[in-house]
Amino acid sequence: MVSSFILSPAECTSQALADFEKLVMEAGTVDPQGLTTRIRDASRLLFLRESNGQLVGVGALKHPLLSYRSRVFAETRATASADEYSIELGWITVAKSHHGRGLSRRIIGQLMSLVENENVFATTGTDARTMRFAADYGFKLAGKPYPSGRGYDLVLYLRDAKEKHVRDR
Repeated sequence: MVSSFILSPAECTSQALADFEKLVMEAGTVDPQGLTTRIRDASRLLFLRESNGQLVGVGALKHPLLSYRSRVFAETRATASADEYSIELGWITVAKSHHGRGLSRRIIGQLMSLVENENVFATTGTDARTMRFAADYGFKLAGKPYPSGRGYDLVLYLRDAKEKHVRDR
């Protein structure tokens, strides 16, 4: 059985933070430079653990700086304002051994329930499976793909809190 825990980084042990970072790094889609600090600066961290304590999934709600948000929105040529999207859904990662079990959907659903009345953005690779059900949570593709700087393109998804979503009905 897989259990979830949502904590602020300040509530996490140093080992839990290290485990979170290790799983994110294993996915290979995140710039490792400054990741430790970015994890500690997140608003909420979600951990999925097996009954034996094995970490099998993570995700986060982040409040990135306006400078980062503005750069992402500009690079995608999104028409929405970065000022209106202060929360980022990110680092949705499931251990390879647990792919295909709906855990990404579970992570996203639990984190999004914390920010139902907020505008949220997310970036992901153009081929990422994680956002294939983005519409279920009200996310819409915004702008154009842009280079990640790591050899693949990223896309921007936006969730406008004012719009009704499939999950809200």
